[in-house]
Amino acid sequence: MTTTTLIVLGVLALIIVFVWATYNSLVVAKVRVTQAWKDIDIQLKRRYDLLPDLVATAKKAAALDEKILTGVARLRSEGMKAAGKGLDPEQRGAIEGKLSSLMRDVKVQIEAYPDIKAHGELLELMGKVTDIEEKIAYSRQFYNANAGEYNTKVKVFPAVLLASIFGFTPAHYFEAEEKEREDVEVKL
Repeated sequence: MTTTTLIVLGVLALIIVFVWATYNSLVVAKVRVTQAWKDIDIQLKRRYDLLPDLVATAKKAAALDEKILTGVARLRSEGMKAAGKGLDPEQRGAIEGKLSSLMRDVKVQIEAYPDIKAHGELLELMGKVTDIEEKIAYSRQFYNANAGEYNTKVKVFPAVLLASIFGFTPAHYFEAEEKEREDVEVKL
């Protein structure tokens, strides 16, 4: 073999190793994003399972605003349907953001009525809901961190060239709805 042939084979080998390593790194990052999304999905399922008990108990404890409780039930149903359809995080996040906002309204109403707080079962359920909401928030942060890492890999040079060739597209972030950014006002 000539020196030129060895150089060409060496360069070709380096290109193959680079493509292989870059592709695998993109796949690993994409899998992390998918796994983080599935972790959110688990917490959302727990929330869906708990909401009917919370609404029923709250109705027994006091006459909370029927509009809010109906909204919680409706959005729970929408969220469960969306989970079955496999919507992307952006679409699903919009539904979940509305539900989180309504859950805040329920908490505010419960806090506004001291008689409701006296019901142990309701307090226990609210504790569980608060725990799940915190886990959902953490899961969203974890998802966004993984999405950010993946998006960086997809956009940096020279990986951007391979990402577009192999069909890797940026992941969507979970973003707070406008209403979730507002201060909560408790009216007594």
